[in-house]
Amino acid sequence: MTYHRHRPTTTLLLLQWAAFQCIPIDAFFTSPRIVIDARSRSSTSNSDTAKQKHAAAITAAQALLSSSCSNHDDNNTSPAPSILLLESSSTLGGRVQSDITSDGYILDKGFAVFVEEYPTSKKLLDYDALGLRQFLPGARVKLGSADAPSSPSSSLLACVSDPIRRPKDILKIMTSPVGSILDKLRLVPLFFILFTKSIEELFEMEESDTLSCLQSTYHFSEEFISTFFAPFLEGVYLAPLQEQSSRMFHFVMKMFTIGSVSLPKGGMQAVTNQLDEKARQLGVDIRLESRVISIAECVTTQGRSGGASGDPTRFVVEVDSTEGGKDLVKARYVIIATDVGVTRQLIPDSISSPPKQRSVGCIYYGFQSPAPLTDPILILNGEGSADNGSRRNTKGYPINNVCFPSVVQTGYAPVGYDLCSVSILEDALAEYEKDDEHASLDGDVRKQLATWFPNYAIDILDEKKWVRKGVYVIPNAQPAHYHGGESKNRNGNCYANVNGGLDCSTFQGMKLPHGMFVCGDHMATSSLNGALESGVNAGDSVANYLR
Repeated sequence: MTYHRHRPTTTLLLLQWAAFQCIPIDAFFTSPRIVIDARSRSSTSNSDTAKQKHAAAITAAQALLSSSCSNHDDNNTSPAPSILLLESSSTLGGRVQSDITSDGYILDKGFAVFVEEYPTSKKLLDYDALGLRQFLPGARVKLGSADAPSSPSSSLLACVSDPIRRPKDILKIMTSPVGSILDKLRLVPLFFILFTKSIEELFEMEESDTLSCLQSTYHFSEEFISTFFAPFLEGVYLAPLQEQSSRMFHFVMKMFTIGSVSLPKGGMQAVTNQLDEKARQLGVDIRLESRVISIAECVTTQGRSGGASGDPTRFVVEVDSTEGGKDLVKARYVIIATDVGVTRQLIPDSISSPPKQRSVGCIYYGFQSPAPLTDPILILNGEGSADNGSRRNTKGYPINNVCFPSVVQTGYAPVGYDLCSVSILEDALAEYEKDDEHASLDGDVRKQLATWFPNYAIDILDEKKWVRKGVYVIPNAQPAHYHGGESKNRNGNCYANVNGGLDCSTFQGMKLPHGMFVCGDHMATSSLNGALESGVNAGDSVANYLR
């Protein structure tokens, strides 16, 4: 069993400035990324030899690599720009990574799914090469006896499905105890909006918090909200419904409704590997375990920003060297692609009240087949209503959602075995804060799972049969996109709810030094699409800057 707590990392990327072609960036990762366009690099370690490396463009993490690949003209046989990518951790990908255990399980670093309908993902990634396998549309919902009084067992897993893509499920949908008949009829206007409005139009709709939207706009019952919408949307955005943007609600519902959700062959790591491989084919030089410490703007003896006459240097970046010393990188421009907290550390003049960052946890169990549920579908904890004593995201009842990744994509577990993924949200994690080895959390998760799958209860409770394969705690997993009734404050838009992304030459309402840019999901929307989209914006900004 392994336990992982993600820590901040930083990436530095150098792109040959004389042959600039493309620069989008992605910071949709727990691991922060910094990308800089460097002109020269001098070592302050024991070596007396100064190292020179020309560069002029920077991007960060996967979207950076994606854009480098996607923007390279297929008919252009000239060599790609020379790129140096410096990553402070030992691997690339940040949160979009997977660990492979010695006995053959694939553990994504925090439960994640691949949303195929994200527009920017479709532009940048080769879906066929990812070997995607889809979830069934909809979900199974764990209901207690208070929600399903006619059920002979409190272990009912009720059906929520898509009647358009799964017409054979229509009888199950109409008789499902999740939501009343009136609730199901009230889904019609929601689906009408999702199918008829574009993404741009959805983000132009009047904004409120998602809970108010569900209650006042669509008039769903409290029972339907607590049993389905709350566990589903809180599992996506890691925040209570009253702290989620109604625009983001419509966006993610559209993505899940018109497209598929899947898992790649080889885990989410396959996304990183694809971008990594393409980047290396374009000549990217990737150097790991290199941490960016600071970024300083150059000032000439005449007090002007920039280097000496004829020197395009505008910034000096200090980087920890793996040899134990430090490197100074002279950069013509800089793109900072990190989470909002690290960005603020690198831009000291930014505001003092950043938006909240959301955290999440995940526990994996490996066991001999079969899985308790053999349908490739997400399982939601619908026991969060007051009538059930709030048996969701609380002490003793920490589970928000469950998945069997090996049922969706068989390679997640060795032959003859299956894998269970359990997601725990921030509030529940806080209840187990002093549980250093997660023994108490593990025990409560097992007990709760045993009530969900009573026919497998004995095995689930047996640590030798359901073996804990890994525990992941992901702090700063996602930026907030709505809080306190406001998506903006006087310092500028600080919440990740902006379709198309913010001006990447600004940060939290502050104009950045000429030649410095910021990107990441916190500069667009709290999604992989937002991170990639923000990266594309940063690349375009660098291109304009160089003209």
